[in-house]
Amino acid sequence: MGYASLRELQTALTTASDIASSLQSAPTRRDADQLVDVLRQALTAASSLGAQTGPTGCADHPHGAVDPLYGDPEDPLPPGYGKCLLCNDRRRRADAHHPHPHPRPRLHPHLRRRLSA
Repeated sequence: MGYASLRELQTALTTASDIASSLQSAPTRRDADQLVDVLRQALTAASSLGAQTGPTGCADHPHGAVDPLYGDPEDPLPPGYGKCLLCNDRRRRADAHHPHPHPRPRLHPHLRRRLSA
């Protein structure tokens, strides 16, 4: 989205500059409205330059598919899952292959030697 928005911004600013340069000492209402419209386009393009998220809210897949289960009150997603279908699918596959084991408490090396003797 960055490159397309940058090109759109550059085009809108060039067009606005051309319109402003061609204005006479008494511009018409139509000229002013045309300039305002082009400047709004430039502002919209500039605002989207830094936008890293799209509908998914995901930094890796900002314009990916939204998980159909997101926001479903009858079948809610597990904690930590977001809107991104691609990331959620990766989480589902990882959970299916590697169930989260209960972590064993770590023993201090000195205690470990005592227990093994």
